[in-house]
Amino acid sequence: DLPKLTTMNRNKLFILILALVTTLSFTSCLSDDYEDKQIPQAELKAAFLTIQGNYQGWLFSHTSDSKSGKIEKKDSLRTTWKIRSDSTVLVRNFPSKMLANNITNLELKKAVEALPARDIKCAFNIYSVNPILFDVAPFQVELGKLTYGGETHKVAIGFAFRRNLTFGGFYAPKKQVGIRLIEGGVIIDDKVQSEFYKGLDYFYLLSDAK
Repeated sequence: DLPKLTTMNRNKLFILILALVTTLSFTSCLSDDYEDKQIPQAELKAAFLTIQGNYQGWLFSHTSDSKSGKIEKKDSLRTTWKIRSDSTVLVRNFPSKMLANNITNLELKKAVEALPARDIKCAFNIYSVNPILFDVAPFQVELGKLTYGGETHKVAIGFAFRRNLTFGGFYAPKKQVGIRLIEGGVIIDDKVQSEFYKGLDYFYLLSDAK
């Protein structure tokens, strides 16, 4: 079984991931400069080889309320992911319960929570090699046809993609990878249903130090 976080360890890990994300966010805010620079292919390849491979670490969930603006810490658990040779990140066994955090329709929420865990695939693009930073663009997560409210609908979860907000980076001193994903809404029959969703959901991945 995967270990559980005590309150003290959870707070320490939360401080660590905030520090990492803050550092990467500050650097990522300089992305306009990075866009203007042509990175030699040899340097891009070296950066990719540095971060390619399998990771294990923590997945954190923080949700925001669109009305109050409050950000609430929700869940944390151990998970694994892989940075692959086809320029994608594959997050394995992402809990459906986490995907359903911000769904407001209770019947739909229960239907999503009851589903098996999903793998989340993300495209990525390295735009800085010192430090190593990369854009992360998650693909829509298809949940199939679900029945709620006496009707059956095609349901999916959509993610946001925006540089400086959805990105990843490599923290060289501890050889850690940090990634931030933002869930943006629920999609029903190929249409975004904002009335069924209360706000953005932030997911942070932080790998174990090596």
